[in-house]
Amino acid sequence: MSEKKYSENDPERTLITLDQLSQTIEVMTSVVNRLRQHLSEQVTAKREIEALEQAQERARAGKLDDDEQEAAMTDALLDDAAQPGVVVEVSKPEPDLDEAVDEKTLH
Repeated sequence: MSEKKYSENDPERTLITLDQLSQTIEVMTSVVNRLRQHLSEQVTAKREIEALEQAQERARAGKLDDDEQEAAMTDALLDDAAQPGVVVEVSKPEPDLDEAVDEKTLH
């Protein structure tokens, strides 16, 4: 009798498992997107700091006068801002309306 009950619930369990997997994928996608944004911000900040440090080094070495130093720092910041970023989008396909099923959300 319990074997019959298990086989009757098997498609329902499969749907629940698939729904859980879908929710897990959505959460992981969100985490990956936040990490990508954080790392992009870190890379941009690092480039700006390196550009400023290089300009300050050249100024200390006496190679640039005040006007040239300011122009070099501005150019370095503008060059970093002009660098194109990489954007990768991860999304899940929309289900067909013909294949729509009752979705169950587990809490």
